[in-house]
Amino acid sequence: MLEAAGAYGLRAYWEILRPFNCMMAAAAAIIGLAIAGGLDPVSTALIFLAVFLITGAGNAINDYYDREIDAINRPARPIPSGRISVGAAFNYSLALFAVGCILAGLVNQICLAVAAFNSALLFLYARNLKATPLAGNICVAFLTGSTFLFGGAAAGLQGLQANQIPFMLSFLVSMSREIAKDIEDMAGDLQGGAQTLPIMAGERASAALAAAFALAAVVLGFFAPFGRVYLVIVAVADLFFLISVMKIARGDATGSQKALKKGMAVALVAFLAAALLQMNLFWI
Repeated sequence: MLEAAGAYGLRAYWEILRPFNCMMAAAAAIIGLAIAGGLDPVSTALIFLAVFLITGAGNAINDYYDREIDAINRPARPIPSGRISVGAAFNYSLALFAVGCILAGLVNQICLAVAAFNSALLFLYARNLKATPLAGNICVAFLTGSTFLFGGAAAGLQGLQANQIPFMLSFLVSMSREIAKDIEDMAGDLQGGAQTLPIMAGERASAALAAAFALAAVVLGFFAPFGRVYLVIVAVADLFFLISVMKIARGDATGSQKALKKGMAVALVAFLAAALLQMNLFWI
């Protein structure tokens, strides 16, 4: 019985990380490393683990500060369900941030700087910025795109430069999706007294801004110097981005963000294909 209780508790510590999100962020960082020119086993492992742990730490600290809201909206989550205590969740997140930064430091000083900055930003977002109109959206979009920069940082400043367009494209798509999510949540946010961009600026202006970010992503995607195979694949991603613009213009914020999510997944494939071709890992 004690063993079952222990396993139940360990599952809660795993669950609070949101492992799928951690895996996706780590995969983006590895693609950034590949774009920068190499996938040596040690750097690949360190970067994957560092991003996984820091992303998980951000999710855990987010749950810590959202515990009262989650007690109403998501009572089955680890903290409101009582499977993890409030203090344990806070300390767990700090430990994950620390270990993630240590692993990043084993790669190089640039990776350490990016990891430390992002860790601080994740903490500030959960504690202060989430409720700040537009600033919270910008923070999430930056953190999402910066996974490419972190992976590229393993190759130094040249690696950062090689990942400028993946970072910017991810930032633009994330901004569009964050605003679409805020539009979708307007009714609940109004009841809860939240001050999101759509509530303050209006749904129409917010939809126009979300569409502008998506269109900017479409244009930017064609400026990446990754070759013809990349352009063919990213054109498919652009179709999804354009669909998102059409949907947000019709008032379908939910459909818009789903199209953006699909488009970004295809864009990841485009960046991966470009990186593999660059490394001559397959021939087309």
